Amino acid sequence: MESTASSADRIFRFGQFELLEREGELCKNGVRIKLQEQPFRVLVELLASAGRVVTREQLQQKLWPADTFVDFDVGLNTAIRKLRQALGDDADRPRFIETSAKRGYKFLAPVSIATNPPVFVSEKVAPTEPLDSRVSVQPETAGSEYPPGSERRGRFYLLVAFAVIALTVGVLWRVRWSVKHPVVEKRITANPAEAPIVKAIISPDGKYVAYVDPTGFYLRQIDSGEIRPLPQPKNFNAFPNSWFSDSTHLLVTSFNGKEKPSLWKASILGGTPQMLAFDAFGGVVSPDGSQIAFFRYALEAGVGLEGDSKQSPPVRELWLMASNGENPHKVVWPADGSGAGYVGTEVSALSWAPKGHQLAFIEHHYTASAFSAGDLFTVKTRDLITGKSEMILSDQGIGSQALCWAPDGRLLYASLTDPKGERSDYGVWAIEVDQQTGKAKGSPERVSEGMGWIGGLSVTANGKQLVVWRGNTKYQVFVSEFDKGAHHLTVPRRLTMDQNANLPTAWMPDSKSVLFLSDRNGAWKLFRQEIDQQTAEVLVEAPHMETVLPSLSPDGSRILFADAPRVDDPLIPIRLMSMSLSGGMRRMVLEDRGINHFLCARTPSSVCVFSKEVGTAFSLTAFDTERGKGRELARLEGWHNWSISPNGSQLVIITDDNLGRLRLLSLDTGVTRDVIVKGWPLLTGIGWTADSASLLVGSWTPSRISVILEVDMEGNAQVLLEGDSRTQVFAWVIPSPDGRYAVLNSFTGENNIWMVDDF
Repeated sequence: MESTASSADRIFRFGQFELLEREGELCKNGVRIKLQEQPFRVLVELLASAGRVVTREQLQQKLWPADTFVDFDVGLNTAIRKLRQALGDDADRPRFIETSAKRGYKFLAPVSIATNPPVFVSEKVAPTEPLDSRVSVQPETAGSEYPPGSERRGRFYLLVAFAVIALTVGVLWRVRWSVKHPVVEKRITANPAEAPIVKAIISPDGKYVAYVDPTGFYLRQIDSGEIRPLPQPKNFNAFPNSWFSDSTHLLVTSFNGKEKPSLWKASILGGTPQMLAFDAFGGVVSPDGSQIAFFRYALEAGVGLEGDSKQSPPVRELWLMASNGENPHKVVWPADGSGAGYVGTEVSALSWAPKGHQLAFIEHHYTASAFSAGDLFTVKTRDLITGKSEMILSDQGIGSQALCWAPDGRLLYASLTDPKGERSDYGVWAIEVDQQTGKAKGSPERVSEGMGWIGGLSVTANGKQLVVWRGNTKYQVFVSEFDKGAHHLTVPRRLTMDQNANLPTAWMPDSKSVLFLSDRNGAWKLFRQEIDQQTAEVLVEAPHMETVLPSLSPDGSRILFADAPRVDDPLIPIRLMSMSLSGGMRRMVLEDRGINHFLCARTPSSVCVFSKEVGTAFSLTAFDTERGKGRELARLEGWHNWSISPNGSQLVIITDDNLGRLRLLSLDTGVTRDVIVKGWPLLTGIGWTADSASLLVGSWTPSRISVILEVDMEGNAQVLLEGDSRTQVFAWVIPSPDGRYAVLNSFTGENNIWMVDDF
């Protein structure tokens, strides 16, 4: 007896997606997307009724039985939210799932429905039934209407048909399983947002993971899950870089306050760490344990304001030394290959080849645009004997910090799961590399996928286990209040309450609302939110708005924002646009290449300034919101953080963020003078108090805690705000026009360790 195909055998296809109901899988371009059971079942119901509204009552009756003790509204809303995340959909501008207010949901995209091949079931052993209506096998009977020999021909045709079907099924099975699905990552730590992990590496023998979070340095035993702290000397503040081959010693970088970083050898069994190199960081031990590759900063002479000599921002140099710290020597890199339109290049990640004479590295070719927009990342190898380099691949979606050469010859790296998608989620990819020539041998293949960025990869000596350090920390907007009596900022409270990136840009003139940039709705948009409210309104949406932070005109009546037609080509001019806060037409203020930042003073001043990259130089130019571009104010080598005083009288420029050096430029006279921030050499951001009398500067304590300083014109500093952990970073602070409040940004979110077995 033959059974008909059930509804559970359906295959739904829409856009780049395919849903296999029987297997319980949702795939995009052949890659499986992780989706929990309830959202999956909701999606099936919506697809089966594509183009029609499926009411909430229908979904409740079918998927939430009456005896299930759950909050239906919460459950359904959660399921729809997870579906939109999986499909990359936007509730405001839906492509797939549209909300019908107070009714239910409608699936918008065209859907095709197919079925898996039907299953044939026999109640008892019987002769084979026909597989094709055109081929019939009849028993041999007297008076048959078929001519002699027709039964043999029928059996022959049946065998041919069966062979074709078997061959087709075999080909389909092979095609289906030849597409490698990403393996599953399993989380092995559960640190909360208050203690995000900032570095993690697995031991060569696969027994331990060493990691650091804001509370300390820890060793986690993989089999038992036991976690124990690794004691450190006072002010040691170590971060694990690499394991030695014995799996009992670690190579760590220590940041000891005002001193330069240093590399140490530390035992997990205890004892005093041994210093291997001063003024060194980011070391990686070779597989045989004989050598260490590491970084040092080199200061190169450049040309500063008014043509004087200065020190440009530090440049990373690659060095090698013996594993005991002896014979340190610099490795000479090939000439800078960053290409036109890029400010410069630095090596951001390193990994040794299993056989030891090749190094793999990532070159970060960066622009001066915000958030690395337009930056390019290139994976290369270099033969340490011949000095020859080979390019493996180059792309804007490659992660800058994650690189690992596995024992089987595959080079593992991180890359955006969907470069054109709305989320910045990264997967682990692998490409086979010849260890003799350093050349790629095949095409990249995805190993695993997950949510968030990837800060590091490490693999065991046998290549069976891979540790992925994943981060989901994002910039969020916080508001604090100036306590003038105690001369400090109150504990910041969070203003933005979603899990996407939110970046403060300016205050409204009334000091009651904040402007911030966010990707919460997919594309970057400019929002306005009152500081005593929980919701925000969209003000402006423009292509690639994240390339340069928006700001306000001097009188606060107009929004200034950049419109970048081609973020992937820094040579294409950027248009600086203006639009009234009350809406209306947008108009162009000016157009120039390489614009990376702009700010305006406040009324009664009308001065505005923008900075741009000119080759490897950095230029500051005045402009007017009505008349456009004015005169060039200054030109420096490298890239620099800067700010304009609210009264429009001065510019401040961080000329050396590792030596605490600032430069003040009078916009009236053009006179400059240098200021050293006393006792605080590391600078992270710069701004002004509302009265233009002093500076607001970001820095670090000796134990790597982020702080906000108030600095007077002579360089005397006072701490206004100190973070509560080593990962709470205040990148910049903006005071309200009335001087009562400050808006600032800080990272929040969870960073944890994930593991992949037999990848």
